[in-house]
This record gives sequence, structure tokens and C-alpha cells, in this order.
Amino acid sequence: MGRRRSGGPVRLLAAALLLLLSGCRIGMSDDVPPPPPRAGAWSIDYVGPPGQVRMADLAAVSATEAWAVTEQRGAADRWKPGLLRLFDGRWSAVQIPAQLRAQPWLRLAAAGPRSVWLYPDAWGGVPPEKTGDAPSGPWKRCPALRWDGTRWHQVPLDFPPVDLDVVSPDDAWALDASGAARHWDGTRWRTVPLPARGIDIEARAADDVWVAGDQAFDDRPKQPAAVHWDGSGWQLTRLRRYQAPYDARVVDNGSILWGIRAGSAGDAWALGVHSVVDGRDEDREEPRDVDERILLHWSGTRWQPVPGPPRPFRDKSYGQAVPDGTGGMLLGAWAYRTAEGTYFRIDAPPNTEGWQETSLPPLQRRWLTMVEADVIPGTHTILAAANLVGHDSATQPAVIRLTPDAP
Repeated sequence: MGRRRSGGPVRLLAAALLLLLSGCRIGMSDDVPPPPPRAGAWSIDYVGPPGQVRMADLAAVSATEAWAVTEQRGAADRWKPGLLRLFDGRWSAVQIPAQLRAQPWLRLAAAGPRSVWLYPDAWGGVPPEKTGDAPSGPWKRCPALRWDGTRWHQVPLDFPPVDLDVVSPDDAWALDASGAARHWDGTRWRTVPLPARGIDIEARAADDVWVAGDQAFDDRPKQPAAVHWDGSGWQLTRLRRYQAPYDARVVDNGSILWGIRAGSAGDAWALGVHSVVDGRDEDREEPRDVDERILLHWSGTRWQPVPGPPRPFRDKSYGQAVPDGTGGMLLGAWAYRTAEGTYFRIDAPPNTEGWQETSLPPLQRRWLTMVEADVIPGTHTILAAANLVGHDSATQPAVIRLTPDAP
């Protein structure tokens, strides 16, 4: 099974920091119902020193091994990547191969401990959760690197990848900056035309690949798209069409799926947003953004909308969906959904603010933001890349761990 970052979030780091540090906290109020029962709490596996370093990506490749990518801000806002490896029970720094040291943003994909891919991120650390815009800025051409358990092997890239997932060393899929699909057969990349623009890709097997994205039309707003590869061709699956409210004075309107994860052949989850810029309020100087979260479940034959978790522990944009292999799913950092559809809350580590405030004095508080999560193979324990943000905005990169204990 392949594994790649989904949506999240790395992806929501800037927005999450702005939300948390601006004082817009998630908390209890008189009109908010009490939270549901607890399904566990995150524990801290690793934490780095405070400063200008943040977590960017993570891949769990076996029960005892995982990799993580960090990013360090330098002079003139230049970013420098770092690489960590969990091996023999300990996280330690690993030297990045020379071919990728000049790349400011790197990401991981893996299909086991002998097929770990490290590749340049053409989004430049700012992906299209809501806008779906194309990558900006120049892409420095360079290869991807594949770890075989002993050493790195170079994999040529003649396109800027925005997402990549791996089935095996000679079977990988990627999306380029135009939203087209590329397939690696162990020797070369070839373009496999998609019936929609791809944003996120999930490759589980040679005949089970999902792509989330959008479709553009001349006569109606952009619509979300979910496309499946069955080993011989792409099938565009049927989705609901999203429209602006009938009374909206629409300035802009469109929908997108920006994340997709599969738990099994008949179990997939897609995340997205329907965004409407409503100019109907004449008393406002600027149009009003009205965003509708999209959460869809694939049951093997069709997509169905699924209610999200209740307040107050619901992430502003869900962040990401992570099936845990038991039918359950982590949704964002603070909600766990059972196979029966019941939501349980997830708490933050001790002395750390998550969905709820702590009792610590303001200057001693720290907030947790989750960047990327992955299920440890052979278990239903979730490992996640995260950042701990202090009151002074100093960030500590961290790896957190959760074994959901919902009934």
C-alpha cells in the first residue's frame, strides 16, 4: 500500500498559526453542547528545540520505522529542509542526499521500509486546499530519491510534482503542476490522461488508485472530482453538484476536492470545500466568503456525504482524514469517527492546548497543530507530524502518537 501526504495539511500550517495566535481559540461557550466521550489523547514521541524549524511531512513505513521532513527558516525567508528517521526506537537526523539539498520543500511517499521516496514539492509549501491555484514561482529541476533500506537511488523527474504516491519501487504515481497524472514503471514516467484536474493522489495497488481534484466548465462553476484507476483506465465517479445559495449575489463560486485517503478497496474518504464569495450584504466593504466543508465516503459503489464532528473540537477545515484500518478514522487532529459513525474527541498532550484551553498562564501556554498523519503498518496506531507553538510564536517540531480507544 502506498502512503502520501494528504491534505493537510503541512498544508494548513499558516492558517492554523494565524487562527491560534490571533486569539481565535476553539473553546466552550454557553451555546455549544458538551463534547462527546474521549477516545484517547496524543502523546509526544519526539520534540525538537524551539526556533524557526517546523514539521512538514511524515511517513510511517513499518511498526518500528518512520521518516519525517522538517523545514528551517533562514536568512531572507529561505527555507532549508531537514530529514529525521525513527529507527531502533529513536528519532535521529539523517543527511539529505546532495541532489536535493538545494530544494527548500521536500515531501515523503513510501510503500514500506525498502521503498521510501523523497521528492521536491512544486507547491512550494502552499498547496491549493481552497483555491486550487497552480504552483507559483520557479521549479528547480531535480530528481526524486528512493531509499531501498540501505542506500538512495535516483529517480529522474522531468516535471514538477505536486503529489506522489508509491505502490512498489517500480510502480509509482504522481500529479504534475498542470494536474495531469504520471506513472512510473521502474524505467520511465509516462503521462496517463485524467478526465479531471488532479490535486491529490492515493495509490493502494496497481489496480486501485484514487485522484481528487476538480473539473472546470464553460457554463457553470467549477465542480469537485474523484477519479479511480482500475488497472486499465480512469473512471470519473459521480458526485453531487454544488451551487451557490439561491439568494446569494455571487462574486465567485466553485468547489474542489483537495484530499483523498483510502482504507481499503471499498473504503475511501474525500475532503474538500465549496466556496462562495457572496456580495449580497451591501453594508460590508468586502464580499463575504461562505465556505461549506465537503466530507464524502466511498462505500465501493458510490460517494455519500457524511456529517462532520460536532463543535467545539471540529477543526476549521477538517485538516485531513486518516483511516486507521479498523473502519475508524481520524478527522483533523481532535476527532475520531468509529466505523458506526460515532464521533469521539481526542485530547492534546499534557500542558498543551488543542481543541480546549488549558489552565496554564497565557505566557506558559503552547498550541498543537497537526501537519500530516499516517497509520503505523500492522497497527491502528497513528503517528503524526506536528508543531508546538509557544506564546512568543516560537515553534518546536514534534512527532505525536495516538492509539484510539473508542469502543
